[in-house]
Amino acid sequence: MSASAGSPRTPRQHLGAELRRLRVMAGVSGRQLAVRAGMSQSRVSRIERGDALASLPELTRWLEQSAAIDRLEELTAGTEAALNETDGWHEFMQAASFAEMQQQTHERELTVRTQLTFLPTMAPGLLQTAEYARLVFAASDLTGDQDYAAAVQRRLDRQQILYDQEHTFEFIVTEAALRWRPGPHDMLVAQLDRIASLATLSNVTIGVIPIDTEVSAIPWHGFTLNEDVDEGAPFVQVETIHAYLTVSRPQDVELYRRQYAALRESALLGPEFSEFLAVLRTEAAANS
Repeated sequence: MSASAGSPRTPRQHLGAELRRLRVMAGVSGRQLAVRAGMSQSRVSRIERGDALASLPELTRWLEQSAAIDRLEELTAGTEAALNETDGWHEFMQAASFAEMQQQTHERELTVRTQLTFLPTMAPGLLQTAEYARLVFAASDLTGDQDYAAAVQRRLDRQQILYDQEHTFEFIVTEAALRWRPGPHDMLVAQLDRIASLATLSNVTIGVIPIDTEVSAIPWHGFTLNEDVDEGAPFVQVETIHAYLTVSRPQDVELYRRQYAALRESALLGPEFSEFLAVLRTEAAANS
């Protein structure tokens, strides 16, 4: 069962479910609320699903239209607490399969116009070949009962967004990430070829930080900075060993902006990236 289909699991989903309950109790439809509160219907749906947080003005208008303005202080505090959210992987996996998680990620990506990703460990999911993705899912499976074929298909479906010119992507990876090999050398050759091909897209930029380059920032962990969000504020996604983090507090998002900018300064981009990737590809091919 997906998280959205079952009972609320995260603070955002709890808030969304409560706002929906108040709206329904007041006899107001989602479309009516959208019109009266000056919001789009899709925005209302995203808030109720827990995919987005209402701003203070939106929350105020929502509660006014739901005859529940007396709940404003309480729900404002709940919204503030949910700005930075931690979902433990154990609980997450009980609520959603790998395939469902990929679908949730895809729906979120559709609302983002600019994605900036830093990954020091492996090729980013949007750049992965099918076999590389399958091996990553297998290595990530904590339960041993995941459907890898379904998860891989959903990940490949997600990658179609790379060809949409309304979305812009930038990926900064380390040399170690490009060299990381979850399978045989010929699998890595195919993965490097895939990255080289996607780097030719006009809305996709890929850079690498060579291992012998002087770097002014510590690459603590990977993250994705989501800017230009449809009807929403920028946010950051972070995957750790034990949890999935969603960071929305403005001052924290700004920290990630600065970190990304510092890491980008050390990266090879454009023709320099292509030349570096070609060397790695030749080396991997010689070992296959």
